[in-house]
Amino acid sequence: MTASALPSSDIRPVVDTMIARGLESRASDIHVEPLVNSYEVRFRIDGLLQAIDSLSADAGIAMVNRLMVMARLLTYRRDIPQEGRIALPRPKSIDLRLSVMPTLHGLRAVIRMPAELQGPHRLLDLNLSAESHQFLMQFCAADSGMLVIIGPAGSGKTTTIYALLGHLAASRHGESIISLEDPIERCIGGVTQIEVNPFGELNYATAMKSILRQDPQILAVGEIRDGATASLAVQAALTGHRLLCTMHAGSPMGAVRRLLEMGIQRYQLTNSIFGFFNQRLVRRKSSDGYRGRIPVSNFLRMDAKVSCAILAGTATDAETEAIAPQTSEGTLWQAGVELVRKGITDKAELERVLGRPE
Repeated sequence: MTASALPSSDIRPVVDTMIARGLESRASDIHVEPLVNSYEVRFRIDGLLQAIDSLSADAGIAMVNRLMVMARLLTYRRDIPQEGRIALPRPKSIDLRLSVMPTLHGLRAVIRMPAELQGPHRLLDLNLSAESHQFLMQFCAADSGMLVIIGPAGSGKTTTIYALLGHLAASRHGESIISLEDPIERCIGGVTQIEVNPFGELNYATAMKSILRQDPQILAVGEIRDGATASLAVQAALTGHRLLCTMHAGSPMGAVRRLLEMGIQRYQLTNSIFGFFNQRLVRRKSSDGYRGRIPVSNFLRMDAKVSCAILAGTATDAETEAIAPQTSEGTLWQAGVELVRKGITDKAELERVLGRPE
């Protein structure tokens, strides 16, 4: 019997089966979405949403209610967004994140699947180019400076951060490593992980002020979103700490401009930042379509030429011209073309993720 034919009281095994199917298919997210007179279940697999099942309106409502009960949310509040966690005891203890949002046609639920089951855990398993891998290893071996990992949502930034933290924890014994995360998606041995709430009392800026008095040597900041966090991160890097952080930006120069707009001075940027690492994810070709994803990346190292260009002032075009040759594989498109040449992905997938080259 399908979910659409089930009475609401029998929805529990349907929810369990849906979550099990999501785990088996390595979905990163499960969507339970209200339509005009029905619900639809979709899985995000390799970055794209795929329709999995169609449900009656009653079954969809029952499914969302069941998820809210599992996450200990307020089922009688259907007028506000809510977030919670669902603990699964089997096959091993894992946590799912549930987000519920009221919409025109009813409550919409999205389950974020556990990160530890999704991407690779080690730097070597990221399948980066040799140049990109060497750049990250050089940062790991450095004594100070800030590495900014950039890209849009869903580009693998968090996976790269976790791989770097795991490598640092394994290779830099005796050093204090602390991460501020929203939320914590993967437990890493040897790292003190702290969950922050960007809109609560323990936000990134508040946490960083206290953490800097906790004797950290390596600090990871989930995301730089505002001037206060950016300023604290830069000051920490200037005083000899090593930092990893992410930013939503389309290019290294885009990240530079965002930091300048947040009030960071040019001399602070050039003296605090080790470099920018820019990445996207494209699907791998397989015999029956696509399976799995691989990063397309390039980077910008803060060397003398780049520093001089940034310090030059408002000459944005001159900065871009000076900085462009310093990236590893050139543009992201050029890095992607190399993956196409090797038969790892194809041009259609490259255009889907990066757009057509100008």
